Parts: sequence; structure tokens; C-alpha cells
Amino acid sequence: MSRLENYFQARTEKSLFIPYFSLGAPSYESSIEWGKAILEGGANILELGIPFSDPIADGSVIQRSYKQALESEPFSMEKIFYCIEKIHSYKREVPLIILSYLNPIVNFGIENFFYKANTSGVYGVVIPDIPFDTPDYKKIFEIAQKHEIDIINLVTPATEKKRIKEMKHFSKGFIYYVTSYGVTGERKNLSEDLKARVELMQKSFKIPVVCGFGISTPEQAKAISEFADGVIIGSAIQKLIEENSQDQKKCTEILKEFIKNVRAQML
Repeated sequence: MSRLENYFQARTEKSLFIPYFSLGAPSYESSIEWGKAILEGGANILELGIPFSDPIADGSVIQRSYKQALESEPFSMEKIFYCIEKIHSYKREVPLIILSYLNPIVNFGIENFFYKANTSGVYGVVIPDIPFDTPDYKKIFEIAQKHEIDIINLVTPATEKKRIKEMKHFSKGFIYYVTSYGVTGERKNLSEDLKARVELMQKSFKIPVVCGFGISTPEQAKAISEFADGVIIGSAIQKLIEENSQDQKKCTEILKEFIKNVRAQML
């Protein structure tokens, strides 16, 4: 059983809250403050996005944050890990997750990336643009496992049963279940059969199933927490940063309050 799976098993809450935000927007130093505020608000796990120029799985809010990060300061993975280490040092008991596209990982060096991830407090990595059934994925999976990092697979409403069966061997930590078609972003309504689909994934994979994409309000988080092992909210949090980052103190308070409100609904 992996570190993430152990963490889920030891939880006292019915469902864990996993906020997401992008590193580097509007600056790397401000990202550290956003991370601290979110942890202080009560995040069970924190997901951090690595800026990338072609984020195919992300909607407009996160795309803008990546663009801002890449334009405001020269990008470097060393800066990324500096931020991650600083955020982790604030609350070492809270696991961190990275969302990164493949290119930044390869450019930094796959072995080096996962070594640095492990020493920075990262338990898992989501890589949206590499399918599990490719030679590159298998190589990355093996290196990640060596450094005690889970590669977290995404499953969508369109994923076929045969593919789910084949994915089992390469699924660790938790399954990131995409609640809606398309890219990340806020949605008003959730799918009527979401509960049944999540329960099917839990039965199929035998590891925690966490819901993300399109979840934006405490009320939605509460509804999903009734059956899912965790809830991810990203674009709504990134939007708060986008709208309030000019005043760092105000922004940190808004983030903290939002996280507290979601957690209160999920408990």
C-alpha cells in the first residue's frame, strides 16, 4: 500500500478535501503564501499545478494562470521545487500532489524530478497528457515507484470497461475521476449518475476515488463527499487568486475562508 493509500485509510473524515492552485501566478513568492493560506484553512491534501504553455486538460482560468506565471518570471523547475518545499515546511503532515504535463518532467530529467518530488513532500503526480498504456508511461511509473511517488490516473465518463481493467495494475494512490466531459472549469450542475459511476470505480480499482473537474461550490463538494473518497476544487480557487492577488493579505484571507467553508460542508 502506498503512502497516499495509507493516508486515505487513516483518515477520520468521510471524504478528503483537495484544493488545487497553479504555482507562479502572479509570482513564485506569492504562491507560497497562497499555499500556506490553503493549508491553514484545512486542506487535507494540496494539489499544485506546474505552469505549461499548452495545458490541454485545463480550462480558461487555469490557462490564464499558467500564462501569467510563464510571462512574469523565467520558468525553472528549481523555482517550482523551492515553492513546494516552502509550502510543505508549513504543514509537513499534509501530503502534496503535483499536476504536471509531461514536457517539464522530461526536460528536468525524469529521475531527478521524482527524487526532488519525494524530498519536497510530494506523494503523487498527475500527468494528464500521457496514457497509461505507452512505453513512456511504464518507464515513468517504475521510476516514480522507486521514489515512493504515485502516478495518479485520470478516469473519465468515456473510459471503457476494458481500459479500466487494464489500468488497474498501473493505478496507485487514488483514481482521479473526471466528473464531466471537457476541460477543467466551474459547472452549475453535476451529472445525475455520478454517484453510481464513482461507486463502480471504487469497486473496480479497490483504491480511493476522488472527484474533480467542474466542482466549484461548498454545496457541490458536500453532495459529492457523501460517496466519493475525496473532492478536488481547482478553477474556483484559481479564480479567487486571479481576482484578489493584487492585495496579498486580502487574498490569503479569502482563500483561507473558502477552504474553511468547503471543509465545514464536507464534515
